[in-house]
Amino acid sequence: MKELIQLAKLLREASALFSSISKKELDTGDVTWQQVLILEQIEKGPKTMGDISKAVDLSYSTTSGLINRLEQENLVRRFRDKSDRRIVWVSMTDRVFEQDGVEREDPHAISSLHALQDLFTKGKKLTS
Repeated sequence: MKELIQLAKLLREASALFSSISKKELDTGDVTWQQVLILEQIEKGPKTMGDISKAVDLSYSTTSGLINRLEQENLVRRFRDKSDRRIVWVSMTDRVFEQDGVEREDPHAISSLHALQDLFTKGKKLTS
């Protein structure tokens, strides 16, 4: 029970940290972890909606809704394939890369994340 309580506290801290960093980094309203996974997929270049949906393991319609909100925040843009108009591509906008001046190393946050990682590592050893 002690580990469960510790895990709950660490997850709450990690969630608050994630929310804080996403607001600072992206200068938007709340960005969900699923939207960050989508941004990670297109970080190195445009990908199709279908490829993104498969990579983040979400339905096409759920992925489309998440991308709608990212598009409203001007973080991504969609465009049609020139040779096959049924294919929709998604790419990051310059706004994502313009963010700067964010304090990236909060010692408390880093220690919380390390504690969370240690707890997960211990849990994997116990269940293996």
